[in-house]
Amino acid sequence: MIMSTLQTPLISHPTRDEATNTYAADQLTGNGDLRLTAHNRVVSDRAVSLFGENSDAVEYLRAAAALHDFGKATPQFQAYVRPKEDHSCPKEETAHARLGALATWYVLGKLGAPDRDRLAGTLAVARHHQALPNAAQYTAETLAEAFERQDGVINVQLSRIDETWPRAAAKLFEQTPLSDPDWDSFYLWASSDTVSSELRDVSARATLGGTTPDSNALPRKVYDRTLRFWSAITLADKSHAMDIPPEWVFDLETLDRDAIENYIANIQKREPENELEAHLNTERERARRQTIRGVHEWATNSSSRIATLTLPTGLGKTFTGLSAAFELRDILSKQSNSESPRPIVYALPYTSIIEQTRAIFEDPDLWGANPQKSALTVHHYLSETVVHHDEYDDADTVATDDGTAEFLGEAWRDGTILTTFVQLFESLAGPTNRQGLKLSSLRSSIVILDEPQALPKDWWDGIERLLDVLTGEFSAHIIAMTATQPSLVRNLDTTSLLGDGLNHTQEGCELCSGEDTYETTLEPSLQETYFNQAERVRYSIDETALSRQLGIEESHVGYDTAADRILDATGADGSTLAICNTIRSSRTLTEVLADRPGVVHLGNTIDAVFQEENISAIDPPSTETVVERVLSRAARSNPDEHARRPKNGLAQINEADSSTQTHLLTLNSRYRPIDREVLIAIANRLSTSDTPFVLISTQAIEAGVDLSFETVFRDLAPLDCIVQAAGRCNRSYEWGENGGRVIVWLLADPDEETPQEPSSKPPAYYVYEKGATDSGIPDHLRIISDVLSDVPDHHDAADVALSKHAVTDYFDRLTEKSLWSTALRTEIDEAKARDLSEESLIGGVQTFDVLVAVTDADVAEIEAISDLLAKDDPNGYDRLTYASGLRVSLPKSAIEESPRLTRLDRRERGSDGVQVFQFLGRNDLEYDFAGGGLAPTAGSVSDRFTL
Repeated sequence: MIMSTLQTPLISHPTRDEATNTYAADQLTGNGDLRLTAHNRVVSDRAVSLFGENSDAVEYLRAAAALHDFGKATPQFQAYVRPKEDHSCPKEETAHARLGALATWYVLGKLGAPDRDRLAGTLAVARHHQALPNAAQYTAETLAEAFERQDGVINVQLSRIDETWPRAAAKLFEQTPLSDPDWDSFYLWASSDTVSSELRDVSARATLGGTTPDSNALPRKVYDRTLRFWSAITLADKSHAMDIPPEWVFDLETLDRDAIENYIANIQKREPENELEAHLNTERERARRQTIRGVHEWATNSSSRIATLTLPTGLGKTFTGLSAAFELRDILSKQSNSESPRPIVYALPYTSIIEQTRAIFEDPDLWGANPQKSALTVHHYLSETVVHHDEYDDADTVATDDGTAEFLGEAWRDGTILTTFVQLFESLAGPTNRQGLKLSSLRSSIVILDEPQALPKDWWDGIERLLDVLTGEFSAHIIAMTATQPSLVRNLDTTSLLGDGLNHTQEGCELCSGEDTYETTLEPSLQETYFNQAERVRYSIDETALSRQLGIEESHVGYDTAADRILDATGADGSTLAICNTIRSSRTLTEVLADRPGVVHLGNTIDAVFQEENISAIDPPSTETVVERVLSRAARSNPDEHARRPKNGLAQINEADSSTQTHLLTLNSRYRPIDREVLIAIANRLSTSDTPFVLISTQAIEAGVDLSFETVFRDLAPLDCIVQAAGRCNRSYEWGENGGRVIVWLLADPDEETPQEPSSKPPAYYVYEKGATDSGIPDHLRIISDVLSDVPDHHDAADVALSKHAVTDYFDRLTEKSLWSTALRTEIDEAKARDLSEESLIGGVQTFDVLVAVTDADVAEIEAISDLLAKDDPNGYDRLTYASGLRVSLPKSAIEESPRLTRLDRRERGSDGVQVFQFLGRNDLEYDFAGGGLAPTAGSVSDRFTL
């Protein structure tokens, strides 16, 4: 029963305790409570701003957003939300989303909304506090049944409104574009059977037993529109409920293109070390300028919203792609007369490489951007994703300390976003309510996909459909950058920036005439020419890599043999990268190499520096500082050798003589982020020096890591992965034209005793054929071997023979076999958001995060977080957010094999709470810089499948 003391005006939220708020006085009651009419009106205005005014559907969204909290008009909810009132009624009667959905369906019907917009608006309101459902089932069953039950919650809520304050409810209708808002008409309609039959008309088919949900009955592309309505309403609702000022939501700071031009101009002024470097810089700038001309053509004469940029490794794709994105952004903003900048989203395949691209944005000689301030947001699961607004006075800091900064960061309310494919595409495919916050920032955005070929191939068909959502519903422009042919988008309408730049006529082009005048004229080239001139490496295809063909006896390379060949290739002054397909394979190869005379793993030195300096992963010194200390200590450990100047001009460990040691490092995803940064930085110093150096890595190093080696060994993999691996060889022509060597072989199972006549499947099988990141492609390794067998001259193949021709052949063969999974496309077309939410870009291996302590400082931090979480202290969650530098992800199987590994909140496994574990060096795991990071002491079958 609801107490009769309830009075209007209706409220949305009760008085807040904060010292400051941004609500206008007319939005509040005399008690300081937020009026329901005010909240709905502001959410409607914000949702429309997020959606964009230039759309036929904007009035339908305005109505839906204005009714999103219509269900709060019940006496039951009003009693529940007011602390001093008695709300002794069934809990379900205080729910408000479905009643708001009922009002939305009614009003959008009155407005004549097409079925797609009407259903999208209704679903968006019904689920604005939750994830989206499978549309047909939810509409035909959950909603339709709730609205047709005469004794149900909805009818009880409607009758109580009618008894208590129908006029107050009618005022909520008055905030919609409805010309004749009337409570009585709505109440009469809602009490009939009309609504349920209408809902089933767009979501079900008739059967002998009545009706059955049927996705084929849904309006076409209803998922696309629902996603956009829902994301706009959700962000608008939460941002106003959190009392976030509108300028923090809408006034996005941005980075300028002039910074790139000035930065590159300064590089061009420097004296090159040799003719090869001069030629390389010229070709990089030629490609960049040609791409910008292509943007001019794309922005003015093309109907396609997807452009491709295909350049060989070493030709500066990153700067060229960024130049293109910023140029396009500025052009489109001028064309639309928009003062608000279009967001630029730069998406990469792996978290392990994102920090390197981040360094470009943070370079003080370029933008000097701070990811914790507005203008640049870095978002991946290990990042601290925040947007602070320090331009407000100290009294407003509460607003950025109560979760607002994290909220704005995860909502991508910034001009430039650096993120991963996982964050981008999993937020489009069945997002959680929190993931959906970022989607409104994709409207009219420019999205750079850096090496989209790295996306799991069983997602490719679904990715095509998600790109359609991006370009169609969200009006985004896509730049797909690859070092191989853009096979992922081959079925889509695309434009080639290099091709358009080649054919673009500068005379009469206002965009060209408005540019800075360059000192030299660089004529554009054919894309093929860039590849033909970019001959950095030669390939050797080992017989084992060809042995998966039919009719050929299969053989593998054993780890002793592999170690011999790696050391021979490295010699007295070379550098070698060996990429393995699994963590276990990389660890085995590391162990064999580390046992060889003259080979020293620097992991022990890194560990010693961390221990001596008591380095904290939460507040570490600069990476460069740590690297200097590691290299200095390594030099002292070999006093017979003296320092000298290497090829890259950096301080070096030793002199090449008969006593020179070969330094060894290991890299995979089982290292903490701070440790990966140090490992990559050390590798960068050593790989182009005259000190013999070997890096053993998994394939996570392939895309985007700016390392260069003289020799690269690659375990058998898809052709695009092989070419990506070659991108880490002679990257900037340090060893001259064609001075790098890439060897493709097939490594044996680590336990294989007879690799020449193997009895076990190779690691490549478990990753690329049986399935780990992909669902598995039948006979995948045979297809790869077949393509490699057709490459001319297996012992000395040309760079372009693989980087262009073999890659094209490989994808043609996969396409012919129709190996792409159509499941995701079907789920999107059928608006099965719940099913989509169960899909994952990173495969089916469930993982858990572990906070790893290396030093006493780390132990103290983890124990402090654990103490807080064990007491349910909210500060524990805040400190956990900032502990990303301590995190390592382990497969569920590795966690299960470590029964003494405890949860951070000290609760039992399987119980509710924080599903994060802690490693303090005293259980079933070990963390070893020289042994491959975090691992069970007895090994794990999961190592067979992970990076």
